Amino acid sequence: MYRKIPKSHLTALLLKFKTSLCIFIIISKVSPTIAQQDIYAQEALAEKIYIQTDRKTYTQGETVWFRGIVTQAKDNVLSALSGILRVELIDPFETIVGEKLIKLSDGLGSNFIDIEDFYTPGIYQLRAYTQWDQNFGTDFIFTTYLKIVENNLPNSLVKKLETDTKDATRFLFNPKLLDSEVGLKFQLEITYDDQVKKRTIRKNSSDNFLLEEKFPEETKWVHFKMLTDSGKEWRETLSLTRPAVDIQFLPEGGNLISGMSNLLGFKALDENGNGVAVSGTIYDAQDNLVTSFKSNKLGMGRVYVFPNETTTYRVALANPYHDIPLTYTFPSVTEKGSTLSVNQIGGNIAVHLNSTQFKTDSVLVAVSSRGMVIGEIVRKMEEGKETLYFSKESLPTGILVFTLKDKEKNPLAERLFFNDLKAETFNFDMILPKNLYKTREEVNLQLNSQELSIDTSWTGSASVLVIPEELTNEHSIWSYFMLSSELRGRVEKPSFYFKGTKLINPVELDNLLLTQGWRGYTFNTPPNDQKMNFLPEFTLGIKGEIAALFDKDKMKEDVNVSLMVFGEEQTFYNQKTDSLGKFQFLLPPMEGRRVRAVLQTKNDAGKNRNYSLSLDVLSKPKIQYDRSYTFTNQKDSIQTTLNKTNEERKRGNYFDYDPNVNQLEEVFISDYKLTPQRQKVLDTYGKPDVVIDGKAIEKNENEYSHGLYGVLRQAFGDKISFRLYEDSTGVRYQKAVVTGGMETIVLVDGIPVLADAYQFLPNLPPSEVKSVEILDGITKNFMPLYRRVYPFSDMSLTPSMGNILAIYTYSGNGFYTATKSKGILKTSIPLFAPKKEFYIPKYEPNEVTLPGDNDVTIYWNPDLKIKEGKKIMVNYPNNDSPGKKRIIVEVISKDGKIGYKTLDYEVED
Repeated sequence: MYRKIPKSHLTALLLKFKTSLCIFIIISKVSPTIAQQDIYAQEALAEKIYIQTDRKTYTQGETVWFRGIVTQAKDNVLSALSGILRVELIDPFETIVGEKLIKLSDGLGSNFIDIEDFYTPGIYQLRAYTQWDQNFGTDFIFTTYLKIVENNLPNSLVKKLETDTKDATRFLFNPKLLDSEVGLKFQLEITYDDQVKKRTIRKNSSDNFLLEEKFPEETKWVHFKMLTDSGKEWRETLSLTRPAVDIQFLPEGGNLISGMSNLLGFKALDENGNGVAVSGTIYDAQDNLVTSFKSNKLGMGRVYVFPNETTTYRVALANPYHDIPLTYTFPSVTEKGSTLSVNQIGGNIAVHLNSTQFKTDSVLVAVSSRGMVIGEIVRKMEEGKETLYFSKESLPTGILVFTLKDKEKNPLAERLFFNDLKAETFNFDMILPKNLYKTREEVNLQLNSQELSIDTSWTGSASVLVIPEELTNEHSIWSYFMLSSELRGRVEKPSFYFKGTKLINPVELDNLLLTQGWRGYTFNTPPNDQKMNFLPEFTLGIKGEIAALFDKDKMKEDVNVSLMVFGEEQTFYNQKTDSLGKFQFLLPPMEGRRVRAVLQTKNDAGKNRNYSLSLDVLSKPKIQYDRSYTFTNQKDSIQTTLNKTNEERKRGNYFDYDPNVNQLEEVFISDYKLTPQRQKVLDTYGKPDVVIDGKAIEKNENEYSHGLYGVLRQAFGDKISFRLYEDSTGVRYQKAVVTGGMETIVLVDGIPVLADAYQFLPNLPPSEVKSVEILDGITKNFMPLYRRVYPFSDMSLTPSMGNILAIYTYSGNGFYTATKSKGILKTSIPLFAPKKEFYIPKYEPNEVTLPGDNDVTIYWNPDLKIKEGKKIMVNYPNNDSPGKKRIIVEVISKDGKIGYKTLDYEVED
């Protein structure tokens, strides 16, 4: 349920976020006028979220250790607004397979996610968000990608082959790497665009498994799912985009102006959105050479041109990419306009204004940082030129925005610049007594800091991580808060610009801001007094509304609502609804999966009242899975580290294929067009074995059948049976089971129906049902589904297999139990995820240890408090694996200072 924040509340939030910022110093001939500091962009009210994981690649059965940091977007100060961080693990088919509610204390929280054995290998998205941040679109929803690999399996089992024809694409499969017992065929599911197709791939006379398939020209990705006769499964995604390079030339400030020298940043991307090194030449319309250019290894660079509006320009690459000659058009030239250029001169930032539009007029230059206005300067142009100098020390660290405006404050040009200062750096030291250790030998790491703090409890919160050097992530807390979090899109290889907190490639970073930054800056929505649909979550709770049973539009005020929570002890809460019939219960922090709860309405005399109870449905952000991460190249050493027992397996010989053999054997086709809900079920759980059409259900409805279950019992009893169950509170209800099958779980529109809502399923109107489908074969992912539906059951008794009854409604919105209640509503409330400690073994002489938490990740401590002048010792043993190890320490202080350092040492047997 969305609620509008009253103006008084919004004003209070603004005051909470607002702090004093430093005023800049202008070194100039004329004293400027400075506007009152204010919020420049709505996003200044947002929260930044950063998730540090112990690594990016895992095998099944391992644990992802992570730390969450939530700060104020405007200044990186730890946020006191949200008390709950929601963390979700999403599989390659955009299904949420893991969810955690993290309790935030001073903006900090940590937890773990177990990679279950039944998780399919692939690239998984890990995302985190607060409810408050959903007010700002997707810009402040943190996402990263983790790779899950199956032990002893290669990265790929399918290869796209080059063909002479453009009408079809040919693929070569090697299922023997998945299943050594594979016979003459395997089953293949192909998903692309909105299509899902089934194929039976048979071995040809040359012992190859080949597929030739036609795809629409606009298709960019194809998803394969292989299934062998023994039940082994593999999923893989391939790009169908032909090799190409896209080059964009972006004028500094936004416009390419005739009659003056213009700086342009350029960026070259390959078909997967990754930077690619290029060089080339710019020609005018008469094919005269204008200038040449060459990029860095990430495809970015800069070039100066003096254009003329009477001619056009084209770009040609010096060397064809993949033997494809490519030419590109150049940005159009504007006859009159203004440019704003920024560069560093000593300890100052120089802003150069050049205009063919305003020769002697007054213009305005505004400076902002993270959505907060720092100041505005009015200056009169002299012959269309002017230069302003800003002291670097008077401006914040990080990305600054300089905007040129006319007298009416209409923006003319904009430029992003990175102000490299140490003002927001948390300084600390890491000391190791030596750099060479033995396996199992204890390491003694010393941390100390001289950072000043008025807080006597702690100055900074540090995470300490020790992993093999080759598993180090390209991203860090410093590059995220100072760069990635303020630019839209993926910043490729941020370690290219920074070493720790030190800027090592300032010109290259400026090229990034010239190309990706000027159009993709996050803080760009004008502030307004519009409603905020999402209120902050301070703690656990439950909220909803009531209405009269026979007049659902008539909300009831001052109705007594009681909540009973069945935790370790039964607790009771009471309150009255507000003028809109709404209620909200805030609960103390509790850990676990979910806790049972019962809501009930009563009158003043304490008697039950039959009102309609409904709970607010938690809104989740739309999943936006970036398919280009599927193609992130992993170092061979990573796979070697994770699969140490199979180092003798050689890579590169998986596809023993004779290109002269083109024979395709028989392929069986079984197309199955899917709705989004059906496709989600198919991707996650498998193909239905029985489909009962909704028209057949409605046709069989009669005066003796009450609700959906009544029709199914009478007309389709050979397929679906019903058993009588009783829950812990004594309520008896019917439970549908597949006839002759095992444990049966019910989905409505792809959404699992939780156990405490099963009592309402029999009354679903048959007229609203589009189809009922039964999965009674090999159902995938049944264990996590069962645990989600029955969160209070003994996890050790979770069945590994079962059946699914998938009900699809015409609305497609799932089963909503709230409208079925009559004065009482049974539900369950999600709780904060329990923590567990990272296991640090104590090795004894000649002791044999089993693989555990530190089999790959050697040490993890997500919340080590650092105090001014206090030395902290971190002690841990090395594991049994020799090689180079890396210590990674990430620190954030309460006032937003950030620290990041790494230290390497060697381990030998």
